[in-house]
Parts: sequence; C-alpha cells; structure tokens
Amino acid sequence: MKIRRSDVERVSELARLELSPEELESLTHDLQLILEHFDALRDLDLSDVAPVGAAECLAPLREDRVDTDPLEGPLEAIAPDWREGFFVLPRLPALDVDLAEETAPPDDHSS
Repeated sequence: MKIRRSDVERVSELARLELSPEELESLTHDLQLILEHFDALRDLDLSDVAPVGAAECLAPLREDRVDTDPLEGPLEAIAPDWREGFFVLPRLPALDVDLAEETAPPDDHSS
C-alpha cells in the first residue's frame, strides 16, 4: 500500500491538525516506512514458530447460569424502609442542628 501526501492531508484535516508542508512531507514519509515494515512482517513464514504467550492449558470455565436481577422485582422488596412509593432514608445528623444556635449572635465576654 502506498501512502500519498493527499491521504495525510485528508487525515490531518479530519483531525483538525495544522501541518506545515514540511510536516506533511515528513509524516507521509514516516507513514510509508511504517507500512513497509508491516508488509515485511506479513511476508514472514511463521509456520514453524510456536506462539509466544499462548495459554497451554485453559482455565476451567465457570458454570453458565442466569440469575434474576433484583431490580426486576418490586422495589419495596429491597428497600430498608418504603412509604407511599418512596424510599425512606435516615435523617442526616448534620440537619439536626438547632436553628436557634445558628442564628444567635456570638457571645462577647471580653469586658
């Protein structure tokens, strides 16, 4: 496969890259070299080469079973507390601050 400068220009346009003419020429050359290396690898005869990293023995497969989804049933069944169609959550302790404490001016005992 041959990479043309127009191919690199089109890809750079799609990627919104602003390339100088020198950069376009350099990238075209580099991409062509990469493709030539792939062609050389494709032409290698690897029929006598053992695969590297291939699993010699496969791990046993787990039993394939389908469990029911707990969300397919009624939500009340999984809710800790349920009232009038809503989950009921415990009140946050931070919300239990006395409003009088929040609005009272600070005590000034400096005299």
